Amino acid sequence: MAKKNQTNSKKKNSKKKGGKKAWKGFLVIIAAMLIVSIVKMFADDNTSPSTYSQIEGIEKVVVPEGVSNEIVHYEGFTVYFNRDTHIPNCTVYELTTNEAQATGKRQDNFQQDPSVEGCPTLDDYKYSGYDRGHLVPAGDMKWSEQAMSDCFYLTNMLPQKQALNSGAWNQLEQKVRNWAVRDSALIVVTGPILSKYDWNTTIGDSRVVVPSRIFKAVLAPYANPIRAIAFVYPNKKAEGSLADHAVSIDNIENATGLDLFSALPDDIEDKIEASCDFKEWNATRTKAKKKSAK
Repeated sequence: MAKKNQTNSKKKNSKKKGGKKAWKGFLVIIAAMLIVSIVKMFADDNTSPSTYSQIEGIEKVVVPEGVSNEIVHYEGFTVYFNRDTHIPNCTVYELTTNEAQATGKRQDNFQQDPSVEGCPTLDDYKYSGYDRGHLVPAGDMKWSEQAMSDCFYLTNMLPQKQALNSGAWNQLEQKVRNWAVRDSALIVVTGPILSKYDWNTTIGDSRVVVPSRIFKAVLAPYANPIRAIAFVYPNKKAEGSLADHAVSIDNIENATGLDLFSALPDDIEDKIEASCDFKEWNATRTKAKKKSAK
């Protein structure tokens, strides 16, 4: 009897081992299915967060032929400066989560850049009735003392009504920082929209042109799917909400002649530049891949 009981015990142990192997196999299958699902999620629409964020030249702006344009590289941003209007055609920079959350001190050291032809002087803005309006805001350059100092060059300014500069425009700049934190990084392009009549409105001995409208365009290259939106404000006290001033990138390009985000594949560029969905853009949560700090 003892031998029989021992045999039965071995059979039971064998069944237990077989059950454990089957259970482990089941877990492996489930894990594999989850991995496939995750990969598929990030492959949807061929817009994986990492697909377009590292494209060489994604910050490049193409300025129309015949328009005065000097490309000036500063710490953390680039100015496309127009010596004829004495203001930028636009500025462009990348703003990361860490940069948007930096707490460096504002410097307020407004200065002429003597190395750039056509740069205004401090006297041009005195008693003009206009603020020296940053295109690259000081609030976005707190991550570097040099970047903070550079953003106070007058090559980064245009004449801006104080009611806009300290009001709706300031609110937009704060929103952009919030979006940069949410989306890991943004590409930000800002500039004037000039009508033919704007050339008749100038300030100072340098005859700095006063734009009637100002735009800001933002691209989220790490969002899934990648997306972009823009905003246009009149150069005066702005009425309405942020959503009321939202426009497509196509709208900006048609108004200025600039070509934004041209390094993107044509099909993606065409799709995102035609879109203007403020509700989707302003959503609290987005699928995004975290960008490492600079």
